[in-house]
Amino acid sequence: MSNLRISVCIPTFNQELFVEQSIRSALNQTVSPFEIIVSNDCSTDGTKETLDKLSEEISILKVINQPQNLGISKNTNFCLRQATGDFIIRLDSDDLLSPDYIKLLSEELYKYPEAGYAHAAVNEIDKNNNFLKERKLIRKSGFVNGEVALKASLSGYRVTANIIMFRKKALETVGYISSKINFAEDYYLSAQLAAAGYGNLYSEKVLASYRVWTDTGKVRQKRKLEEIDGIRSIFDEVIEPAFETRGWNLAVVKSAREKFAINQSNCLGWSIYTDQEKIPLITALLELSDTKKSRFFVWLYKNGYGVFPESYYKLNSKIKGFGKNMLLNLTKKQAVQ
Repeated sequence: MSNLRISVCIPTFNQELFVEQSIRSALNQTVSPFEIIVSNDCSTDGTKETLDKLSEEISILKVINQPQNLGISKNTNFCLRQATGDFIIRLDSDDLLSPDYIKLLSEELYKYPEAGYAHAAVNEIDKNNNFLKERKLIRKSGFVNGEVALKASLSGYRVTANIIMFRKKALETVGYISSKINFAEDYYLSAQLAAAGYGNLYSEKVLASYRVWTDTGKVRQKRKLEEIDGIRSIFDEVIEPAFETRGWNLAVVKSAREKFAINQSNCLGWSIYTDQEKIPLITALLELSDTKKSRFFVWLYKNGYGVFPESYYKLNSKIKGFGKNMLLNLTKKQAVQ
């Protein structure tokens, strides 16, 4: 355990206001990292100058300036591949690690060689580092095996935030982020690891801070086609083949695809898209799921009847949120007792 080497990988693009905070949070740990690697994806603000200054001060900091913009997925993949540590932390350049992050998660990951990664509860913070709320999973601390993780992947990326400690051997087994998708690469990688038989570890302790942004430019909305294509790739390339290989019931995969398609079809009601721009979105949604129910919801949103499913989902979300809070409070009470 004492010989373990921990790498921290920080892909960045135009984060001059926060990248230093992220680096220093990785540096100021009760167990020090072996190396901190930052891959600067052709930032156009003052990120490079900030990194140049920090490189002179911090000996374990390695900065790589990309000659051309790779995009989030490829830059993250590149950064992870540069790490030489036994465990590799993926940290976005506006997020923060708590001082015990490395110590506590590395101890747990070391205990379970069949775990591909470890993750923890986080605090949401705003651009001024003000606390917003706590994020926790409805799951107790501990290990789940690869089969449980694979089945859980049917409903999405099961972490509180994309701040993860990976086992390097596990990343090498699956070829890191092997897909060419430009969105949901984190979900893709977690599904890959589960399909390869790796489980994961979760800690209910808050060990990091995740920065939440107001998407005033509707950047995420404008990338909806990439998101839908990414989800389809995860099912086509990872989840469905893994279920088929194991002889598991493919009906649950079909049902999961349908749920994703229905949830994503609300984009057809957004005013940012013209009728012409909605055509590839419709195609992508139906490639994800072509059931009668999926087609019906696509038709509803396409023809301006989205208010009906929206009302249903808002009510359903409130009910689920209420239930989740009750379960979390019950878990806290049991822990105290």
